[in-house]
Amino acid sequence: MIILGIADNHDAGAAVVVHGKLVSAVNQERIDRVKNSGAFPWGAIDSALEVAGIKEREVDRVVVGTAFTPSAFLRANPGIHHQRRDDGVFSPLLHAYVVYQSTLRATGLHTVEVDACRKILARRLEERPFERAELQLMDHHRAHIHGAYRTQDDDHCLILTVDAMGDGTTATASIGRHGQVDFLWRQGGMASVNSFYAKVTELLGFRPNRHEGKITGLAALAEPPPGLVEHLQTRVRFEAPGFSSLSRRRPDSKDDPYWQALRDYSREEVAAAAQRVLEEAVVPFVVHWVERTGCRNVAVAGGTFANVKLNQRILESGAVDDLWVMPHMGDGGLAVGGALGSAGSAPVPLPHAYWGPEFSQRDCYKALKRGELPQVNFEERGEVEGVPGDVEEVARILATGREVAAFQGRMEWGPRALGNRSVLVSARDPAVNHWLNAKLDRSEFMPFAPVVRAEDADRWFTGLEHAPFSSHFMTVCCEATAALREQAPAVVHVDGTCRPQLVARETHPKLHALLGRVGELTGTPVLINTSFNLHEEPIVCTPSDAVRAVQQSKLAALWMGPYVAENPAAAATGPESSAA
Repeated sequence: MIILGIADNHDAGAAVVVHGKLVSAVNQERIDRVKNSGAFPWGAIDSALEVAGIKEREVDRVVVGTAFTPSAFLRANPGIHHQRRDDGVFSPLLHAYVVYQSTLRATGLHTVEVDACRKILARRLEERPFERAELQLMDHHRAHIHGAYRTQDDDHCLILTVDAMGDGTTATASIGRHGQVDFLWRQGGMASVNSFYAKVTELLGFRPNRHEGKITGLAALAEPPPGLVEHLQTRVRFEAPGFSSLSRRRPDSKDDPYWQALRDYSREEVAAAAQRVLEEAVVPFVVHWVERTGCRNVAVAGGTFANVKLNQRILESGAVDDLWVMPHMGDGGLAVGGALGSAGSAPVPLPHAYWGPEFSQRDCYKALKRGELPQVNFEERGEVEGVPGDVEEVARILATGREVAAFQGRMEWGPRALGNRSVLVSARDPAVNHWLNAKLDRSEFMPFAPVVRAEDADRWFTGLEHAPFSSHFMTVCCEATAALREQAPAVVHVDGTCRPQLVARETHPKLHALLGRVGELTGTPVLINTSFNLHEEPIVCTPSDAVRAVQQSKLAALWMGPYVAENPAAAATGPESSAA
């Protein structure tokens, strides 16, 4: 059975599952270079099929991982759908859309919308030779549920989803057992949690549905004013078994007195209060369902769980023995969840996130030549005391405090760069957050994330014992040890926390070896890992994307396949000149 999973909403994408096993997954933004692209993912479909070695005519089933979000109207008018704006202008319209979809679900009329969507999608798929493929539409949150359950290793598992709204739903609770999912509860799309955090993001001058991570970072810079927390909780709070609901008539505008109250506080105080309100709504929600079901192994999905500080608070609640955060927790993971759920795949731990395309050595060489970057093929030089030549050269560059952009193997799937499309740099210099963000044209409020060898985790972090698997995917925060704060201050936030990536030798042998060699050269086997992309662009996909990003940002070096290319344009822009 060959199943093609598709998601055609926010952060569209495609995935291929063969005989119940995931073999490829790609998001459309990496192909068309539009952040969180909502275009119908033909590019991602082509890429995922090519990676899997599958032709369209071989596909047995196409599963769309969201049934009537977007609506039939938007699917029939893709030009309007693709022009969605996230600058706040559409807030009243988006509120109306949430009300519309929630009402459809509550009245049962959503089945008419689903049938209309099925016809539209069937006609669209006729553009390609999917002759033998049946079409299946899966409920948005069902796809989230299957994605969370079937990518972790607990056969008996509590599955919770929370997001802004999909197919008229905001939150669900389910139990996975013996490979089957029992659906327990759902809350309609009028729950206020994600809408609240997105609105705060907008009011603080950032782009909602994109820059929520900046709010999480800002939150650590101030104490949440109690009065503001209490004010915000009049609309956003846990109400067993779910959350408070939005008013169906309330215009979600800046002139609303509820939001006007934010003007009396600093940006940092507002962010801190918003984060506190989110935590005090969602953590009790998790605890409630753990107590109600008696199941302490928890898997979560939905955009709310992109908040790594929230995930830390769930761990600290003491209610959870094992927390699995689906690595592509937002809508970008729906294609995988839909395909795995349709296959009925048994829960199997996701071994890694490297499900995208890989490029040949020749592709890399040609891109470097076109970009006129002088390169050396270190594969031809062999190993240096058991260390691959390219790893040795990259370690040498990193030991001098300069940065290296890594373009290795198959592209990561999901929002995090995990070593194959990453910018790496030593974490010993606390000033790196200034000069590297300047090179990448970023304004961030969280420090860069640390990447370390899995066997060194106890040396650098505390609080990961209940999320041993999630910490390989950079989806939870934890406390930094005194050793990390002293030796790698660039990856520790002002509140003493960090967001780590653990690397196992068998998962990424080159990155694991690099960390070891950097440790031998500097005494600190910790590196910064930040995504390899230009400002407001998706993470790089192709060798040409990588060369362009290095040249425009003037990064010091590019590690592409066996090649290491130092960038002449970066000579005067390193940490020394920035500090000066």
